[in-house]
Amino acid sequence: MIEVLRASPLMTVQDTGRPGFRHLGVPLTGMMDTPALVAANLLLGNPADAAGLEISFGPTWFKAHQDMQIVLMGADMRARLMTPDGKHSVRDYLAPGFIHDIPAGHRIHCQAAADPGQRSCLAVAGGIDVPLVMGSRSTDLNNGFGGYQGRTLRAGDILPVAVTSRQTHQGAKAHGIRQAKATMTLRVVPGPDYGDFTDRSLSAFWYTEWQVTPLSNRMGLRLNGERLKLQQRLDQHSSGVMPGVIQIPPDGQPIILGNDGQTTGGYPQLGSVAAADLWQLAYLSPGTVINFMQVSIDEALALTAAQTLKLKQLELWLGWTKS
Repeated sequence: MIEVLRASPLMTVQDTGRPGFRHLGVPLTGMMDTPALVAANLLLGNPADAAGLEISFGPTWFKAHQDMQIVLMGADMRARLMTPDGKHSVRDYLAPGFIHDIPAGHRIHCQAAADPGQRSCLAVAGGIDVPLVMGSRSTDLNNGFGGYQGRTLRAGDILPVAVTSRQTHQGAKAHGIRQAKATMTLRVVPGPDYGDFTDRSLSAFWYTEWQVTPLSNRMGLRLNGERLKLQQRLDQHSSGVMPGVIQIPPDGQPIILGNDGQTTGGYPQLGSVAAADLWQLAYLSPGTVINFMQVSIDEALALTAAQTLKLKQLELWLGWTKS
């Protein structure tokens, strides 16, 4: 078990998400940086979709109630391993992307991320063993189920950890893996309403910078920049939307839907962020300046295939694939 001694805001249990229920109004949820969670799980010998903790902001304190191994990924929270009383440092730095042994009784201190608002992922050998709800252990904060009691974590919560019989791959323990860095450029496929915007608006979308506003969260990132306008008013019904869809509300400021985003929407859809770039949303904290680059559907599919292949190669190197 792992105990939360001090929780950061919006810290939740997340896995790779809850697909297949959007027709029932249930969002995807899941770790914002899903590839980071999958990579951490593979290092530890967990199933790729094992649940971990998504940490936002900081600081955060945990206590290990048993010997365990962890991997931190995502934003560098400058984590340290502390003595059971929390007064002395055993290891001054738990580097992201590496397996760390945590003795029973010791504490993990995650400080604030270097860039406020960015997210970190903590995976533990065996995975966080909360109940499955609709095939997932992810927390759905909007609907109040999944994860740990359907809510954000707070001090005093004790999270069960599943038993694992796999032995750590020595190469993984010695070398770890490199954390991907957000480029602040999102590759976008034009959406169904793309042609309904003015030429000036389309030019502004592709060739000017956009700033992430403080109103952003796991549901969506709100951007600030030149107001985007339609050629004429559209009368349209709500339609299905997915994480990554870029909606343009009446104020003309784009909203990029996140993992917790709604399942239907009536705003015009200018485009959609390529699936291979969705993980970057985890690191687009308020004030971050981003831009967009146009890609075709075929190019977006190729990017996703390359990302999937990279994780498969990691799995093969670690030797977890069944023969």
